[in-house]
Amino acid sequence: MDTIHVSRSGAGEHWLVVTDVTTIKASGNDTSGRLLVIEVTVPSGGGPPVLHRHEYSEVFLFQEGEFEVSTVDEDYAPSTIRVGAGDTVSVPSMVWHNFKNVGEAPGRFTAVHSPAVMEDFMREIGRQIDDPHNPPAPDGPPSEEEMQRMVGIIGKYMEMLPPDKVGR
Repeated sequence: MDTIHVSRSGAGEHWLVVTDVTTIKASGNDTSGRLLVIEVTVPSGGGPPVLHRHEYSEVFLFQEGEFEVSTVDEDYAPSTIRVGAGDTVSVPSMVWHNFKNVGEAPGRFTAVHSPAVMEDFMREIGRQIDDPHNPPAPDGPPSEEEMQRMVGIIGKYMEMLPPDKVGR
């Protein structure tokens, strides 16, 4: 029998996705597979390495910090918008986008994905952790083997824009 799901403050599954701490607040199982709601804490300078796009839509509700959200138009001309606490960014399906924490402190946002495809990505590429406030420090930069593994996983879930296409 289906029932409502409550995720208390500080509760949820915590995942370290590269350098970002991601907490699942409402999983696909909680939303009939239609939504994924996550809280993400991004260290200063953090965010995905390149513009990317995917089949699902997502909405970012920024809560703390300073971020830049980047995109390109149909001619691959880049544009960047600075956002912060209280701002919301909606990204339709198949729109190139990226975010970066440009502040000096960690930033935080809630993201809503529809449908919940990103959940499988997080579980495959991330590492489950117990304490979201004290994530393990990386041992150093990822090895070549680890980079190839991550690129393979990323390619299953999204398309990355080759850097040489931007601004052409």
